[in-house]
Amino acid sequence: MLFRGTAAVVALFVAAEPAAAHAVAPAGQWSVVHDDRRASYDAVTVTPGGAVWVAGTRGSEQLLLKGGRSAFKRVTGPGFRVKRLASASDTRVWAFGASRYARWDGRRWQVRPWSHGRVDRAYSIGENLWVVENTNVFPKAGAAGWKARSTLRRLAGSVWRKVPTPIVVKGLDGSWAAGSARGTAALAHWTGKAWRAVELPALPTARPGQISELTDVAMDGETGRVMAVGWAAWPCGGAKFCGETLLLSGYPGSWNFEVRGEPGIQPRAQAEPDGRGGAWVVYDDKGGGSAFLHIGVDGVEPGVFPAPPNRNASVRDLAIQLESGGSGWAVGAAPSGRDGLIWAYRR
Repeated sequence: MLFRGTAAVVALFVAAEPAAAHAVAPAGQWSVVHDDRRASYDAVTVTPGGAVWVAGTRGSEQLLLKGGRSAFKRVTGPGFRVKRLASASDTRVWAFGASRYARWDGRRWQVRPWSHGRVDRAYSIGENLWVVENTNVFPKAGAAGWKARSTLRRLAGSVWRKVPTPIVVKGLDGSWAAGSARGTAALAHWTGKAWRAVELPALPTARPGQISELTDVAMDGETGRVMAVGWAAWPCGGAKFCGETLLLSGYPGSWNFEVRGEPGIQPRAQAEPDGRGGAWVVYDDKGGGSAFLHIGVDGVEPGVFPAPPNRNASVRDLAIQLESGGSGWAVGAAPSGRDGLIWAYRR
């Protein structure tokens, strides 16, 4: 049993939210479906059944919402501030905080202590539950001598074991990991027992002092197409760094890098499959808020996440449901820690 001998929060309390609730997202575009000017949303996960869980805060108050199949409503959380979420079903939802983590089993939260590093990403993939800890982010202004770091752990029974990797992992999807090796963008593949480095083509351009990294990866479950996003940066005068966006796509043995001058260095870019052979890449827009690149079968299309007038919320987390027609969910807030928004995309 995964959480044997743990403390439990037994009630699932539902309360009406004071936030504005919007209409169902129109097909074929991202739209705001929920907002709360006093809240900040940090994490989202969606189960195969379509239940969407959102974690955040309102002031000093912990906040957990559930919706997706209906309007978002507040529910009882595990008793700590949730920083990351992952799910495999409606009865296997995981929440991670600074010193505790918990599983929702459909009736109650089962809570256990967390004695490892800061959880930056959490993934439920097949039978595996993974976390990426203590990742560092390349400063957009650059940093001479910067080296990527992270730790990957997998839950084995009731023990979180550190997993050796041939690359510094920053993102996972399916059996693929994105990151870097010796300062160069890299992929690794999970064999079921170990991670193995994948041979990639050289970047189209190479400059003195250049470093690069893949920050996230997305795999199309039907075709097996793998898509990843990253960045390359190089010194370009004094302490200044210049850079560009990397998009990688292809299949084992047949990879292609695309280099884009815009949006430039995006060290926090996330990627999720779109369920149609492509992927969504989300990043912070230079003018505030968030923008996306939609990697399709025939090309890449840019776009921006809408926001109410005079609001400047940025996407902090992204989740995709591929079952039942598919839907996408994003959550975020303004830099001030307010103006929480939930976006949805329906095909």
